[in-house]
Amino acid sequence: MFNTVQIICASEKNRLILRGIFRNLGADAVFSNDLNDALAVFEKARPAAVFIADGEEPPAEIQLRELRRVAPFIPLLVLLKRRDAARAVELMKLGALDCAQSPWTEEELRPLYRKALNLSGTAIELDSLALRRSRRTLAAALALFLGFAGFAGGLYYGFKRYSPRAQQPHSFYLPYAHPTGIIIKKDSVLISDWYSQALYEHNPKTFGIKKVTSLTDVTPVALAASQDSLWLAGTNGVIERRLLDAGYSRASRTAAFKPTPDSACFDGLYFWTADSRTGAITKRMPGDALQELKVYKYPGQKLAALTCDTRFLWAADPGLRSVVKLSLDDPERIISRTQLPQYSSRTLKVTALAAKDGQLWFAGEDGDRALAFYTDEPK
Repeated sequence: MFNTVQIICASEKNRLILRGIFRNLGADAVFSNDLNDALAVFEKARPAAVFIADGEEPPAEIQLRELRRVAPFIPLLVLLKRRDAARAVELMKLGALDCAQSPWTEEELRPLYRKALNLSGTAIELDSLALRRSRRTLAAALALFLGFAGFAGGLYYGFKRYSPRAQQPHSFYLPYAHPTGIIIKKDSVLISDWYSQALYEHNPKTFGIKKVTSLTDVTPVALAASQDSLWLAGTNGVIERRLLDAGYSRASRTAAFKPTPDSACFDGLYFWTADSRTGAITKRMPGDALQELKVYKYPGQKLAALTCDTRFLWAADPGLRSVVKLSLDDPERIISRTQLPQYSSRTLKVTALAAKDGQLWFAGEDGDRALAFYTDEPK
């Protein structure tokens, strides 16, 4: 069935919790005690997705491997029993579509359940003797098809050689849900996430995750970088300066700023913070204390995120559905505004912005998913 999910969970207490959650989600939940039990009823149940409770025997890594071997296209999701961003990333590298953080709630599992159903649709069958025999017939048919495809491919190549290439979309969905800051480095993209309390370092071309750094003592709401430091703003209003070592060690902390900044950037001379709730843009002296120099009022309709480079301040404005260019000398003056096509999505919420080498990078939430995308800098 399209809404049938298989749940591998031995704990009766956790089963009771999950049974109620999936019933409210409209799912038909089939429970299994362990991997062997799951495989025994797998073909009969034909689930649209499989949820695996972490911390049981065999380990989730082995269950992912065996289920991926039997059904390579079925969505597999892991239910973590404690919040651990690094483990979530490792499990996703091993084949998990996503991981649910603890505690398990209907709000936490709803987007994962919907994502799994959207990706489902592949018929699942365990390997059998009949299936292996049918492969011979399929191989012969495939050989004939490849011969025809080779001929057709030659014609297509000739056509494409003289046709303009379609531009690829510069957008990436993220394996976490609540990004708050983004920094563009020379060979990576660094994004902070408040829910998982972590920094994710991505390959800028494929957006695969290269590294995860846990932030156990801070919930990040903004991210900025200078030549030799990383700056993290927390929910308590404190901005920390971190060293650019492997673990981003803390070097200093400011006093708690009010209102709490949720955007930050460094223009090469001054440090800037912004509060999206009040529209306040604050110019600050660089240094460990980030002393306030002057406060400006954002001149657009709604300030969602702010960044800067050595020439301008840039703002994402959902009210204007635009990227707004501001003067560094007078941030209350709009130089230009340019429509942002991504704002055609009514559920898009831009939460972070960065400028680098003639491009503007955005991170935010769009419905049940988080994404990052970039555009050329408006002229």
